[in-house]
Amino acid sequence: MKIKRLCASNIREAMRKVRDELGSEAVILSNQRTASGFEIVAAVDYDEKLLQGVQQQPVATPETVARSRDPAPEPPLAGQEVEVATAEAAPPSAPPSAPEPPAPVEAARDVKPRVVWSQDPLLVDMQSEIHGLRGLLEQQLAGLAWGDLARGQPRRAELLSQLLDFGFGPDLCLRLADAAAGEADLERGWRLALETLGRGLTVTQDDILSRGGIAALIGPTGVGKTTTIAKLAARYKLRHGPGRVALITTDSYRIGAFEQIRTFGMIMDTPARLVSSPEELRNAIAAFADKSLILIDTAGMGQRDIRLAQQFALFDETPQIRSYLVLAANAQHAVLGESVAAFSRTPLSGVILTKVDETTRLGAALSVIHDRSLPVAYLGNGQRVPEDLQVARVDVLIRMGEAFAGRYGDVTASEALALTFGRRLNAHAAY
Repeated sequence: MKIKRLCASNIREAMRKVRDELGSEAVILSNQRTASGFEIVAAVDYDEKLLQGVQQQPVATPETVARSRDPAPEPPLAGQEVEVATAEAAPPSAPPSAPEPPAPVEAARDVKPRVVWSQDPLLVDMQSEIHGLRGLLEQQLAGLAWGDLARGQPRRAELLSQLLDFGFGPDLCLRLADAAAGEADLERGWRLALETLGRGLTVTQDDILSRGGIAALIGPTGVGKTTTIAKLAARYKLRHGPGRVALITTDSYRIGAFEQIRTFGMIMDTPARLVSSPEELRNAIAAFADKSLILIDTAGMGQRDIRLAQQFALFDETPQIRSYLVLAANAQHAVLGESVAAFSRTPLSGVILTKVDETTRLGAALSVIHDRSLPVAYLGNGQRVPEDLQVARVDVLIRMGEAFAGRYGDVTASEALALTFGRRLNAHAAY
């Protein structure tokens, strides 16, 4: 093995010297910044065990003194070449009664200095470049895969483009297109894809207002839980008469949260309570035993909020509570997916979609709901109480999604289609 220490004013010049003097097979052992630039230690015919044997200074013990026949080699000087050679030596003759070295010394002998290669700046830069090249290659392969599909199956490519414009996630787009693969006519293929979607969507049939009981609305911050609570309470009072509904809130974090729910209660002549523990929740439910519907408003928390576990703990000892996840229809597909994953730690009876009037695509929400097999209960399409609340129906959801796609849709660029579907097409072909 040949080791050499090289100095240069910058890292590129140092690497050039390594290639010129040691060749392309050289291995970088270490590098460090110096006052004059950079210093690199490189080797050819690299043997890590041999290098560690050279770098390791043996611990002086009676056993090692007896076994040592040759003096230790001197450390290499800067700028000098060091030739490390190994020679077969005769086995040493141990003294007849060599004392056994103490345990700490033996432990020290086993410690070998190692270079942490993953922290080497050169390797970090190299990994970054490799990742960049891999991304570029995957992008080019995705473009080729989409181009092959567009040329060989133009109707399927057009159907995928329309489904993506609807707002569906890429995986659902591919599944719906597969369901319509046998249809040659694009329009009939589109209808068949939407029919397939409809068979995968379910609704709860207005269960909160028709069944009553105890219903809790959970979900991220700002999705409209409190406003939806007010709409449901007002609708229930109009349908079943006064004195049949009660309100509970667990939101003790947001300033004015209880005052808001209490104001709604005063307007509708409905009692309201604030609870912050499982015991207080049980007591409030017992106090409202004469009510046929108890609506529980909860604190809005992000899907990564560590306090979510505390909120779920409030409901653990009250199994009769049905939890409904409130989602904003105008949120991104990834955000909706994270929210469903986080709040699904408690059993969900359904989903309430709010802000339907503020979205330009309904497909993202429908994709997440479809993939998670969650029933849809209600749609919130405005701020008016109680008018802007609609019982969910599958045909209405699909018609609304089509209307949004036709009103706000535009032709999706081929580059976006290639990036969206090309990688999935390549992955599918690999299997």
